[in-house]
Amino acid sequence: MFNNFSQYEDTFRDWRRDGMPGLKLDSYKYIEFLTSKDDDQAARPGTLWPHQWESFLRIIYAHEILGKTSLGADGLLLNIVTGGGKTAVIAAVIAWLRIAYNIQKFVMLCPNLIVRDRLEDDFEGGKVFKDRDLLPDYGHIGPQDFPLTTLGSGKDGGWASLFSASVILGNIHQFYLSNKSGQSNLSAMMNGPDFALFNDEAHNSPAPEYEATLKRMREKVVLRIDTTATPDRADGRAPDSDMIYEYSVTDALADGIIKTPVIYQPDIKTVQLTYTDARTGEQRKVEEIDWNEVDRLGLNATQWVTDDEPMRQQMAIALRRLEEQERRAKGRYQPILFVVAVCKADAEKAEQTLNKYFKIKTLLVTEDTDEADRQKARELGRQKKAGTPYRAVVSVLMLREGWDVPEVGVILLLRKFGSKVYGQQVVGRGLRRVRVKGVESTEPQICAVVDHPKLEHQWLWDIFNAKKRTGVMIDDLFDETEDLPSPPPKQELEKPDLVIDLPSVDPSVLDDGEFDVGDIAPPPKPLENWKDELSRIEYDPTVVEITKVSIAGVVGQELGGKGWKTIHSAPDESSPVSLVTQVSDDSVREAVKAALLEMAESLTVEAGYAATFKDKVYSALLHHVRAKFLNNSSLGLAERADVDFAWKMLRYVKVKVGTIPGLIAGVIEYGD
Repeated sequence: MFNNFSQYEDTFRDWRRDGMPGLKLDSYKYIEFLTSKDDDQAARPGTLWPHQWESFLRIIYAHEILGKTSLGADGLLLNIVTGGGKTAVIAAVIAWLRIAYNIQKFVMLCPNLIVRDRLEDDFEGGKVFKDRDLLPDYGHIGPQDFPLTTLGSGKDGGWASLFSASVILGNIHQFYLSNKSGQSNLSAMMNGPDFALFNDEAHNSPAPEYEATLKRMREKVVLRIDTTATPDRADGRAPDSDMIYEYSVTDALADGIIKTPVIYQPDIKTVQLTYTDARTGEQRKVEEIDWNEVDRLGLNATQWVTDDEPMRQQMAIALRRLEEQERRAKGRYQPILFVVAVCKADAEKAEQTLNKYFKIKTLLVTEDTDEADRQKARELGRQKKAGTPYRAVVSVLMLREGWDVPEVGVILLLRKFGSKVYGQQVVGRGLRRVRVKGVESTEPQICAVVDHPKLEHQWLWDIFNAKKRTGVMIDDLFDETEDLPSPPPKQELEKPDLVIDLPSVDPSVLDDGEFDVGDIAPPPKPLENWKDELSRIEYDPTVVEITKVSIAGVVGQELGGKGWKTIHSAPDESSPVSLVTQVSDDSVREAVKAALLEMAESLTVEAGYAATFKDKVYSALLHHVRAKFLNNSSLGLAERADVDFAWKMLRYVKVKVGTIPGLIAGVIEYGD
């Protein structure tokens, strides 16, 4: 996403140097209150961090000096890394608008309950204003002058408090016109005084109704500030606001604001594969092959982290890292292992393996988790006082943006990321530094991420500027005080006057669409008899399971900075154990359904159709699975053994169905 403020950096720098001419008197006075007594270009210690100060001043400059006609007609966007303290900037802007403009209403929108709860903790009782000393005595206002109401929290307040509250916090859905409560809330805001709008986690805003709600509010909004750590979405769209400040992972590493991410992957020598009848469980063949030969077998990427033995080995690596983090914590806090699964069935298996096999107290959080356990997840970092605090938490999509537990010291990936946005969000859960009593701000901290080479996440580590250093011996212990390199140099825009706008495309040079694309085979003709073709597919019930992995060592790779690569010893060989996991019946059935939905969308797009046609493909696949694996029973009524059989065979369904030319097109064109 383009930084729209780049073209103004030179004049902004001159404006600051010249004493900020053109500001409202009250704005100047408030900036002076926050300014350091020893450096008129820096914030007073204890208020805003340097990058927060920079973003705050750019907001004021854009609003008062440039104006909305030049910048920010649809809002101003701050792109600040997770752990960079976006909330403090929001609080400073609220204080400034109250003092300089007498704005009485401040609306904070968030995409989910996790983000909402985090913001509620920060603003309840004016906590963030007190913690950062953001309110001057001369203004005759205090934290009590910013009463908070949280929509849908179940606490005192609700929609009736919209008229009396100063700070209004709500999920964006609570202002949608598609529901009566949203209509009422939006009406109350549109019939009240003008207000400032803060759109947290703004990368969600391109969703149609989200965006429409923001546009409806626009006429009453004095100033809109968007905040995010990942402005570019997986669908290629971005918020409609103008980005005015970027504070990246590299910047935060240079300033020591976040932990240093370190990636650990197994260095595998050989793999033992067991060929098993998926229906009867009979073992047909055992084969041991060299790691360099495994690609020819076409194993599913997630098998390397979800089959029993590989999962236990990945967990052993993660728990070794957790023990290291606990030694570094020295009893001041409880480091947390965060396990990320792709579906509820895998999550339950992971939770039970940690609890029963490794004897690690673990919390499971899914869409079905009750509020009590969700609250435990939000308070994991405060569990240290408990006699037996949780050491691990397993999640499926639930603990993403807004879930900020600084004690997360290890992240174990049991899934492959297709979305760059989601991948960065997950890693971001471990970047926030631990700031508790006894932990100095200069103390080096790392976040260990346990990955697997077959998940092919190098694109994600490239985002974090991954580099390597070789020559470190096996069993060399990692010492962050000795091994961490100096922070990377911070990148600055040296010559903003050289920044240019990309010119619009000249229509005179556009071709008329007549150009040579070579010989391209036409798409296969849609099969009218697709049902017959689908029914003729036969499956060998033999499935390949990874039952043993020989690891030479564990590769640790620092991200950002000069980087290094360390080879650690492999985890101890796990002894054969009896089954310790039993995935619930509902979870397996849900997993089959979710996998079929994902498969339907993938096959639909691969066939050249819009994803909206996936429903037809899903229906055909579901009937196919019922006929082949479920004895023609519905997914909800089939015997559990048959559902397990279907779950194991799904990886082969996509391959078989996808290789028949015109079959998916036939389903879409001729399906009933």
